Amino acid sequence: MAGAALCLDLTRLLSRVGLGPLTGVDRVERAYADWVLAVDPDPRFLVRTSRGYLICGADGARAFLQALDAGGPWGKPDFLSRLTGKAANPRHAGEALLRRHALARCLPGGLLPRLSDHLREDTVYLNTGHSNLSEHTLAAVQALPDLRAAVFIHDLIPLEHPEYSSPGFPAHFAQMLTQVMTRADLILCNSQDTAERLRGRFVDAPPVLPAHLGVPAPARPEPLAFDKDVPRFVALGTIEPRKNHALLLDVWEKLPEATRPHLHIVGRRGWADAALLDRLDSHPLRNIAIFEHEGLSDGQVRTLLTGAHGLLFPTHAEGFGLPAVEAAQLGTLPICADLPVLREILGDYAVYLDPLNAYSWMETIKKRSAVSLAAESVAEFRVPTWAEHFRTVEAALWPGRQ
Repeated sequence: MAGAALCLDLTRLLSRVGLGPLTGVDRVERAYADWVLAVDPDPRFLVRTSRGYLICGADGARAFLQALDAGGPWGKPDFLSRLTGKAANPRHAGEALLRRHALARCLPGGLLPRLSDHLREDTVYLNTGHSNLSEHTLAAVQALPDLRAAVFIHDLIPLEHPEYSSPGFPAHFAQMLTQVMTRADLILCNSQDTAERLRGRFVDAPPVLPAHLGVPAPARPEPLAFDKDVPRFVALGTIEPRKNHALLLDVWEKLPEATRPHLHIVGRRGWADAALLDRLDSHPLRNIAIFEHEGLSDGQVRTLLTGAHGLLFPTHAEGFGLPAVEAAQLGTLPICADLPVLREILGDYAVYLDPLNAYSWMETIKKRSAVSLAAESVAEFRVPTWAEHFRTVEAALWPGRQ
């Protein structure tokens, strides 16, 4: 786009180096990186590292993203990595790569002059990952009169459901959000539901722009060993209390053994109470009718979802609900918690159930297991695209430009 001047914060993606497949929030920042590289001929990228801040250009961002997508190689450790004894740490390997490509480096106290030196007039600072949203960073951006800040808020779950966050995080999130609402010029979010929650909580909020997230084309199927002759359901997402895996374990214990389908739990173990993880590890149906998968590729997830009798999503709270959208894209029925945001995104395509009512889930799963997928007529789901998302964002950032 003519006249686009952008600086994208990549701190979130740096923090994910070495931690396996990208999460939903990570994927948003990754999509924004591609968009920035496409629309701005001379973009800038800000990263907060363990040793201060880096500013990179397009070449540095491309080198970092290529290594991130491929899982390496990151190149030889630099002097600073060796000096701190962290050369073998994946994140520090990512930092070393970025330092090799940096246009500028500074300790926190030098951020404002470095931004002034390296960002063009009318630059928009974009932060889409809930990372590096400190008072120090946002104040430095706000201090430059020709800069604007657009921040993506994915959800308000730590404030609305603190019981589903790790100890201390709700207070940190509240502080971060206060800084954003005070210093940002535009708030981006993933749904009308999230936008309404933000406006209701912050009456003096800057403009809030809802724009549904895009879903890329499905990955190519990749081999994965599992029993294809037994009806299967998939639960996709980080294993944590908010996702309500406990309900699914309850249901599988009560399903009749003779007709019990398989449950495939896909996702890394996040913040979760020890009792849930112990129960999953020691469950009598583990590796018999309940299977846990961590670190699957996108292609393997597609293989597992394609032909499944449903995607089970009994989550207590969501900002968007990407797993359900990805399932719908593949023609797999999402069976979801009855949340406003999921109805907004999925409409009539999903089945909605009370996430506290295990009986309704059990009965739905029993009936669904008996359905012949070959004879089923599946309505086509209109998949939201990144092109639509970015058209909405561009119109808000640069009104009237073509």
